[in-house]
Amino acid sequence: MTAKKEPPRKAYDGVAVAVPVTVPYVRYSIRSAHWWLARAFSELLKTSGLKKNEIDGLTVSSFTLAPDTAIGLTQHLGLSPRWLDHIPLGGASGVVALRRAARAVQAGDADVVACIAGDTNHVDSFRLTLANFSQFARDAVYPYGAGGPNASFAFLTAYYMQKHGARREDFGKLCVAQRATHFAFLWPCSRNP
Repeated sequence: MTAKKEPPRKAYDGVAVAVPVTVPYVRYSIRSAHWWLARAFSELLKTSGLKKNEIDGLTVSSFTLAPDTAIGLTQHLGLSPRWLDHIPLGGASGVVALRRAARAVQAGDADVVACIAGDTNHVDSFRLTLANFSQFARDAVYPYGAGGPNASFAFLTAYYMQKHGARREDFGKLCVAQRATHFAFLWPCSRNP
């Protein structure tokens, strides 16, 4: 069977990514995800100099925003965007949000899109999130003692290593490089190397 040839992707001409902001990390918080997302949005407005009504597109990524979605957050923020997206994909959300926002701008669905992400962690919420992450995790994985995504990532890593010949040392170098980049950032999540 011959693999289907993918058509070339359209370039991102006419799209600019600007005004990255970060809200400093806090390990535990009594505040809701709504509060953290609103704080990120507020920082974005302040840093960009834009008015709230100039934002006509919004992407939101959050696991702990539930039971709300991006729609509910627009009410919390007092927004009425022409284009809206909710991206609950975890660490991949930033890239996905930027790509979808760029395409929305190119299509004329929005002129200025805010891509925001945020979560909150109460003292016991991580364990509860793992236990109820998805129906599959709750019903087929968690009862057998697999403690969240780490086990799944370990299986994926082992498969990748076997298929591509990567070694533990290769992943170690990647982790060291990520930490070095992490500490060059203004608000690192952890302070000790």
